[in-house]
Amino acid sequence: MNKEQAYSEFWSGFGVLAWEENSMPDDETIQSLINAGVAEAKYPYIAYQVIVDDLGHPVFPTASIYDRSTSWKRADELANDVSERIQKMNTIKLDNGRMFITKGSPFMQHQMESEDMNIRRVILNLGVEFFTEY
Repeated sequence: MNKEQAYSEFWSGFGVLAWEENSMPDDETIQSLINAGVAEAKYPYIAYQVIVDDLGHPVFPTASIYDRSTSWKRADELANDVSERIQKMNTIKLDNGRMFITKGSPFMQHQMESEDMNIRRVILNLGVEFFTEY
C-alpha cells in the first residue's frame, strides 16, 4: 500500500463515506454508494487532505467531518472515534516503510457553514510522519 492508499484506508474505516477533499463525488455517485450499502446516508461524511513527504519531514493535514443536523452530537461522536483510534493505533505499514498519525493541536474545532445553518463541520488537525526513504 502506498501513502495515498494508506490515507484512504484509514479514513474509510469509520463506517461513513470518506474521500479525498479534491475528489468529492456528485450526488448520483453518493446515492449509488448508499444503495450498495457502503453507508447508511450521505451525512455524516469525512473529507480529508492527502499530504505526503519523506523521512524527517512531518506533514500536517486536516480532515473535516460534515453533518446535516441541528445538533453537533453525531459529528462530535465521529470526531471522538477518530481521536480514540489515533490514540490506540500503531504505525501503518506501507510498501516502502511506515506512516504514523498523531493528533494536531488543536485537534478539533467546530465551524458552521453559512449557506445552510444545519450543516455542521468539525475540522480535525493531524500530524503525519512517514518513515520512508522516498
